[in-house]
Amino acid sequence: MSKTATDHVYEIIVNANPEAVWKSLTDGQETQKYFYNGRVESDWKVGSDYHFYAPDNSVVSQGKVVEIEPHSHLKQTWVPLWIGNETSTVIWNLQPLNGTTLVKLTHTDINDAAFEQAQMHVGWIYVLSNLKSVLETGESLPPIFE
Repeated sequence: MSKTATDHVYEIIVNANPEAVWKSLTDGQETQKYFYNGRVESDWKVGSDYHFYAPDNSVVSQGKVVEIEPHSHLKQTWVPLWIGNETSTVIWNLQPLNGTTLVKLTHTDINDAAFEQAQMHVGWIYVLSNLKSVLETGESLPPIFE
């Protein structure tokens, strides 16, 4: 397997304003609706920790807030504990587009082998698709991983 680290970039347009998308990214009650039933918690300040909790309250990922501009930009370190303690970077950028929002997710600094092993490519596509579904219809997609 590859030991290189590739930038993984995903984009989607959501029929919601940046404020609604931002709330979905940073409010634990909202993340439970689209992000594998998980709950995020943080005070969302530069240098602060955040934790992502599974439905059983175990921590499944964690990291630190690196940069934050409410309603437009969030850069955070990310440690997916289910595959070890490898730290990578996840960047969310939100751009308003005439009442909709362009959501750009960039996952970088992660070993390609770990990315593939954890099925993160399809995982991020699911998260973004489910975010779009919840914001536009109020309904979650069926789970893809059990």
